[in-house]
Amino acid sequence: MSKRLWVLLSILLIVVCGVAACQRRQAQQTLETQVGDLGGREIKIGSDTTYPPFEFVDEQKNIIGFDPDLIAEICKLANCKPKFTTAAWDGIFVALSQGQFDAVVSGVTITEERKKTVDFTDSYLRYGQVVLVRSDETAITGLDTLTGKTVGVQTGTTNDEKATSLQKEGKVGTVKRYDTFDVAVTALINKDLDAVIIDSPAADGFIATNPGKLQKAGETFTSEDLGVAVKKGDTALINSFNAALKVLKDNGTLDRLYKKWFEEFKPGQK
Repeated sequence: MSKRLWVLLSILLIVVCGVAACQRRQAQQTLETQVGDLGGREIKIGSDTTYPPFEFVDEQKNIIGFDPDLIAEICKLANCKPKFTTAAWDGIFVALSQGQFDAVVSGVTITEERKKTVDFTDSYLRYGQVVLVRSDETAITGLDTLTGKTVGVQTGTTNDEKATSLQKEGKVGTVKRYDTFDVAVTALINKDLDAVIIDSPAADGFIATNPGKLQKAGETFTSEDLGVAVKKGDTALINSFNAALKVLKDNGTLDRLYKKWFEEFKPGQK
């Protein structure tokens, strides 16, 4: 190949790559302009902030985690200001439906029952439930080894529903319900429980914050979608959040946040 031809091919390659990059940028900008502008609106968000790595309170009393980071990115695109407030899980959807919050963001599973009183954005994460046990546990190896065992859950969660169903089938001995999962996990560590049924990412979070004390037993046994719960009828918020979620999925931001909080998260990390 002649030197001149090589130069021409190199220039052509640069031009083609430049056009492709420009098209990608234009496509991204088009997506971003489709996100509805909420006009700087403050979004009041209720959250159970005892659920690492989804959301929890750090030593400086800041609410941090995957969900706060995600909502911050959404509001950058939708021109809104998120205001997170710690709220008890029990009654959080009633508070939302009554207008105390504009949204609930707390690792919320999208269910048909919840759709009766609140609306949901599109799913932003799919996960499964798992059995959490102490690190020295050998008898419990998964869901099918909980017969006669005492299992802890957080009241009103889909984990509570699953444990209740298993108990009715005789596959779980006693179900103990707690206001928050951190209390249930403390009870597990203190040997007041044999296991906790919990979402797999949250199990990873508690394992990280209690090094050497906990482990997951077996594989996940459900498949559930998480979404942002929104007060019924707030179509402007739903539409803007859904459009922003699409941008964040397409541009890799959602993957980056997942890696930060579900793969690289360590206790004490911001």
